[in-house]
Amino acid sequence: MADRLEIAKQYMALQAAGDVDGAVALLADDVTISNPMTGTTTGKDAAAAGMRSRPGGGAAPGVTWREPVADGDNVKIVGDGSPFGPLRIVISFAADDKIKKVDIGLGS
Repeated sequence: MADRLEIAKQYMALQAAGDVDGAVALLADDVTISNPMTGTTTGKDAAAAGMRSRPGGGAAPGVTWREPVADGDNVKIVGDGSPFGPLRIVISFAADDKIKKVDIGLGS
């Protein structure tokens, strides 16, 4: 699991830096990304297109992300500072440690 914690940290750092190619390289081909604001995206190409269409980097403005923690076989990251309350990202992995699912929601 320690490696997956590092992968999650790397994914978040690449998103914050606006490095779409780097972030996409960590995704499984059949990745699913669920976001209450944008809906569900399936597939690496669709995920890349969604990342490229966001304005100014991938970080949520004003949100400070806590350290990722193991949550069963997943990694959970909580962000504070959103006007909607805490944001939660749960990252699931395929057997090859590629990111298979990113579930973004509210709450911790």
